[in-house]
Amino acid sequence: MGSPLDEKLFHHTSSQHETVSSPDSSPDASARLRRSAVLPDITHLELLVVVGPDVQQVHKQDTERYILTNLNIASELLRDMTLGANMRVHLVRMIILSEPELSPNITSSLRSLCDWGRRINPSNDTDPLHADLLLYITRYDLVLPDGNKQVRGVAQLGGACSSEWSCVITEDTGFDLGITIAHEIGHSLGINHDGVGNTCSRSGFMMASDGGYNSVDLTWSPCSRQQMLTFFSEGKAECVKDLPVMQGSLQDWKPGLYYGVDDQCRIAFGSTARACSFTNPDLPVCRVLSCHVNPHDDSSCKRLLVPLLDGTECAPKRWCLKGRCVSTDELSPSVVVHGSWSSWSEFTPCSRTCGGGVTHRTRQCNNPRPAFGGSDCEGPDIEAQLCHQRPCVRTQLDFMAEQCSQTDLHPLHLQLHTASFYTWIPAVGFARGDEQCRYMCQSQGENFIVSRGSQFVDGTRCESDSPPPFGTTAACLRGKCQFFGCDGLLHSGTVRDVCGVCGGDGSSCSLTSDSYSGGQAREYTTFLSLPVNATQVHIVNRAPLFTHMAVMVGDRYIVSGMSSMSLNMTHPSPLDDNRLVYHLHLTPDLLPEMEELLLPGPLQEEISIQVYRKYGKEYGEKTNPNISYQFYLPTRDSDWAIRAPRGKWIVFTTPCSVSCGLGEEITITSQSEKHKKHNCETPPPSTPLHTACQLSPCPPRWDTGSFGPCSASCGGGERVRPVRCVQKHGAEVVKVYRDYTVLPMLKSGLMPRSKIASVHVWSPVISQCSKTCGNGTLQVWFSCVDHQTRLGVPDFHCDASTKPSPHPETCSTTPCPPMWRNKQGVCSLTCGGGVANRVLYCAREREGVEEVVEDSECSDFPKPTAVVSCNSHSCPARWKVMGTSPCSVSCDLGIAQRTVSCVQSVHGKESVVLDSNCHADVKPATTVPCLVQVCTFRWEVKPWSQCSVPCGYGIQSRAVSCMGPSKPEPLSPLLCMHIPKPITIQGCYMSSCTRTADDAPRTTTVTPTEVKANLTEEGCHLSPAQIHKEPPVGKLPPSSTQTKTLYHYNTCSFPGICGQLLLEESGIVDLTNVTGRCTVSIGRPLDEVIHITVGSGSLNCRESKFNQTSKNSRKCEQVAGSELTTRTNVLLVRQNLLTPGNGVLFTYNSHKNTKKNCDTQLFSSNGVFENPTTSDTNHTCRVLINAPPLVKIRIQALHIGLVFNSTNSQSTYIMIRDIDVLKTNVFKGQQLFLWRSSGNMAEIEFHGDYLHSKGSFKAEYSFTRL
Repeated sequence: MGSPLDEKLFHHTSSQHETVSSPDSSPDASARLRRSAVLPDITHLELLVVVGPDVQQVHKQDTERYILTNLNIASELLRDMTLGANMRVHLVRMIILSEPELSPNITSSLRSLCDWGRRINPSNDTDPLHADLLLYITRYDLVLPDGNKQVRGVAQLGGACSSEWSCVITEDTGFDLGITIAHEIGHSLGINHDGVGNTCSRSGFMMASDGGYNSVDLTWSPCSRQQMLTFFSEGKAECVKDLPVMQGSLQDWKPGLYYGVDDQCRIAFGSTARACSFTNPDLPVCRVLSCHVNPHDDSSCKRLLVPLLDGTECAPKRWCLKGRCVSTDELSPSVVVHGSWSSWSEFTPCSRTCGGGVTHRTRQCNNPRPAFGGSDCEGPDIEAQLCHQRPCVRTQLDFMAEQCSQTDLHPLHLQLHTASFYTWIPAVGFARGDEQCRYMCQSQGENFIVSRGSQFVDGTRCESDSPPPFGTTAACLRGKCQFFGCDGLLHSGTVRDVCGVCGGDGSSCSLTSDSYSGGQAREYTTFLSLPVNATQVHIVNRAPLFTHMAVMVGDRYIVSGMSSMSLNMTHPSPLDDNRLVYHLHLTPDLLPEMEELLLPGPLQEEISIQVYRKYGKEYGEKTNPNISYQFYLPTRDSDWAIRAPRGKWIVFTTPCSVSCGLGEEITITSQSEKHKKHNCETPPPSTPLHTACQLSPCPPRWDTGSFGPCSASCGGGERVRPVRCVQKHGAEVVKVYRDYTVLPMLKSGLMPRSKIASVHVWSPVISQCSKTCGNGTLQVWFSCVDHQTRLGVPDFHCDASTKPSPHPETCSTTPCPPMWRNKQGVCSLTCGGGVANRVLYCAREREGVEEVVEDSECSDFPKPTAVVSCNSHSCPARWKVMGTSPCSVSCDLGIAQRTVSCVQSVHGKESVVLDSNCHADVKPATTVPCLVQVCTFRWEVKPWSQCSVPCGYGIQSRAVSCMGPSKPEPLSPLLCMHIPKPITIQGCYMSSCTRTADDAPRTTTVTPTEVKANLTEEGCHLSPAQIHKEPPVGKLPPSSTQTKTLYHYNTCSFPGICGQLLLEESGIVDLTNVTGRCTVSIGRPLDEVIHITVGSGSLNCRESKFNQTSKNSRKCEQVAGSELTTRTNVLLVRQNLLTPGNGVLFTYNSHKNTKKNCDTQLFSSNGVFENPTTSDTNHTCRVLINAPPLVKIRIQALHIGLVFNSTNSQSTYIMIRDIDVLKTNVFKGQQLFLWRSSGNMAEIEFHGDYLHSKGSFKAEYSFTRL
């Protein structure tokens, strides 16, 4: 509530929002015309607007447009005819301050502001920069001396046109700023608060003293008009009578053209607010501002009971005006409004720190928005460019995978109140383009894809629907897959030439091409070494049946490399910029037809391309590879060639000539295959260099001499030879004085001798040493031999008590030389031929303990490969998902069908086998859930009803409604048609039952000459016992020409006329004693019309009492004697609430009329009907059902016998009209349906094949109570 600070200083409070629009204005110097009148036809107020820095900090580049919009609101209010001044507001200048000028004391602030204004405002009114009033706008929270913070503005009463107080202060609180400006200018023009010193109401008008001017149709009170007239008549408003240049006035454009609903939400609730995505039918769209306040919650809205700005679009070709949604004609725009762009926003921070993020800025077509047939803005609304493009340690696929994995803890609700958790990975290969950018992830192990959020981080790479041009980057931006040129700009179209130069002309490189058909059997042969900076590499092998290509980067294979052909692959991933693509083309028989390698480049490191052939050249040309390749290299004088690495001579040394001890090695210089000879800067060495090589000492060995003579001249004897343990040291051989290994046989074979008695002894048998060095072990055991012949004999020849026990002995105690050893990791595959990485290191064994040494000590031995094959045995058969169909719905949780096959991998090639080879109990589901995106609107299903019968076969139904995010109430089903509607009817069976005579339908007939109704309340209450069948369709009970009979059915619980359906051909209806609202329906066959004549009647029009027939005639005066003939066979008569003694009495009779041959009329309370048919192709057939007033109709489809296909699915349908509410439902296809009316009349119309196939549709209908 407003209160003066001093005698003439006023403030006001306000919390409402209104708007108009913002134009451009630029006053120039010209003469002003002086007019003199007490209250001129048009007055002109020239404003100097000063904007505080706090306002600019909030609205930034939108400040000027925002201020002009609120000035237009104020201008329209000051122009209102209720004020009588017809004032035009002109903006002379707008100044945006960089430092605040206000103090906490608003009185002193107003005084200092006026003093400051006099210094910058020319005093001469003829000066083009002179302003009549200075308006200061701030976001500073104005405070009264008593601490009241509800102040919205301050002005000196009558201060306009004065030399000391021609200034006002207003607080920016949103779009009610325009109202505050008009209010404070009103004070400056001498207008006091309503109810303060005058007789006007304190609320409801512009100058309300309680600050409650929140109406959309604000006007000025008569007191304000009178005070304005007094201000002018006293000569205090001379400054607003001069005529400035008209181009400086604010245009009459509505503010909603500049600020849409989203903008109004952001100003009211913060920067993240946006317009509500659903509406409340009980609230007019233009009278309430509804916004989503939480950016992550679309299910609820916060409402502000303020009207939308005038000019806000509220429906197609309709705009808000004073709280109403009106058409173009009601807005009466003076000119067509063409759209104009707002200023560009600031560039956003880069979305990524490496790997190529995106920064962008936007503008909007809202300055103003196009309206009244105006054209839209031309040009893009967004500018974007790549940023922070230095490579990350992780790949682009890793970046997407991290975002998917962040949702692992967010459950997916596949069933109501049931949370399912999955591990989410990128859906690369399953989704492309814009769909992929909508946070599409794949469930690991389940193989279905779901949108896990609104969008990936800007700059996340995506797979475009079509291959991007060379050098173009496909990246996500605001949920869409967009192309960035090689210059990093969005949609620039700039591409790299074949040389890899951005925007180049292809002149800085040369083409290299060749072919190859060689190679060695069962080994990889390098046929091409691609140098750094090579571009547009294209390699094709057209004979891959017995050969295949491999790609090696450094010492690692990335394509093939394990003697088997690779499957299609992209390295490092399809999302990475500089990727290698390998594609294997197959014949219709699924045999390899062609291999293709693509490397766009420029290459960052050398790559070796190899070929593997299964058979040698001796098997014929069919086993040869057929390889052709081409690529581009920078020319010598190009920038890239200068930066390219120079060639050099390769120096290598042959292995040592011995395996131990002292040997010789040769150093040889050779030209590198990777560079041309002229790239080497120095000449090669002249001759090979021979040098000595010292390997580890040779191990000791036994040196044996010749056998001596036999010890016996006959019989068995022995020959002995010398044996010594020696070791080579350089060129010398040195004797070793210790056992080293198993002694060689010292004795020769037995010689013939004379027969003597045999002697048997235990003889040692010695095994080989377990090691050749490094402390091995040997086993010693004993066997029985003949002492003379040394031949083995059975053990019982020897004394068992003297047999020594077997025992181990140490041998080969000389330390072993260092050797390559490894620690092998896990195999990549459990079967079918995987690979394993090995950690290689040099080590030797010392006293049973492994000792790791420098790798250089093992340089004499060839280094094993770091990657080895493993698990080469065939894999067992397993289930594999071969493909997944699209989701059954475009949004919300749907179903996708999957093709699941039993496959088996043999030698790296996967093939489909019989399902019996796989375990049936672990087969993946062929139907999986899918969620592309969350639906804003969806079907809500209620529980099934009880069976329609207590026994036998019946029907169950359930309600299915279209609901919005906040579920306020059911919406139009059209909003949910993007997903299939759940079934609403199903069959049910109760226990068997038998029919008795008591169940037969009954009919009650009343035959009075005149029917009188004496009801005071209207109502119809049906129960199953009160619903009966009538005579066959189209046949009415016989009538008598002597008596007029009223034929009706016992469908209601009252005996009076109200609520009855009269089926007799003529009768008299007396409503003169009915004191409540009364409705009577008259029905006849289709070939008749009804004529009524009112005999007497009295109605009181002032008390809203009337008599209405159908929807075409309504009378409350001169009812007696009026007549009416219907155009159809049904008449509905309604009489409003009356006092006793009033009402009408009328007679009716029927006449013949033309009728469509195939139409059918039903009046009975229940029954079964079929589709009528006709041979006439120009007409449709209908079934018309009429129930008593206040009774509804229920139609349950029982049978649809048509087969639908592509030729008749659109033309064959059933259309049911609810006559009372003029609502139509269309039913297509074979799904049975349940339909309920809102009124008591229904029309079922058949189209297409229904008109020519009798019995193809059958339905049951019945009357139900309200």
